[in-house]
Amino acid sequence: MKWHLITDEQIPFHIQVRTLKQCAKEVELLHVRNQHASLQRLRQQIEHLLRLGFTKQQLILNYHTEAAIAWGLGGIHLKETQVDQLHDLKKAHPTMTIGASVHDLNAAQYCSEHGADYVYVGHVFDTPSKHGTPGRGLDFLQNITSNVSVPIYAVGGVTTHSATQCLEAGAHGVAVMSAIWQSDSPKTTARQFTKGDQ
Repeated sequence: MKWHLITDEQIPFHIQVRTLKQCAKEVELLHVRNQHASLQRLRQQIEHLLRLGFTKQQLILNYHTEAAIAWGLGGIHLKETQVDQLHDLKKAHPTMTIGASVHDLNAAQYCSEHGADYVYVGHVFDTPSKHGTPGRGLDFLQNITSNVSVPIYAVGGVTTHSATQCLEAGAHGVAVMSAIWQSDSPKTTARQFTKGDQ
């Protein structure tokens, strides 16, 4: 199964490092998401991740497009409010992986038409990070996967069990946070995502 791991800025970085030491070999792409950190702090985190064994190509930096380019990282992940940058970014940096998070069909179609390599769609299931806002559900996901040609990754409350449901709804893969960061056995959970085990 194709799956991405997203860092969680609510969890101290050293705790995330401890988890990554257990499961890094299973992670295809790691999204470094910390919009409140200084660029200096982000650079330190990137360097630490490289020492853990991640390659620059495996690291996707969220929000900070200029930093991702300057540091030679594998890609950039845009917020929905940034998708108007897609076309120009892809034209200027055709070898970089560029994706975005969206919350409706129109935005997903826009990303597909303007050069996105993938799109995160969510939140599909209930998730603590969106407390009080119900997940949009599998029908919502399937409506987008049926009408957009770019690879779609389901995000929001995804578990090893519900990941299979997302694939059945047409998703190319899933993007996860709490399923790994809150796991009692990150290595086992990561392997389950990789193998597609429930």
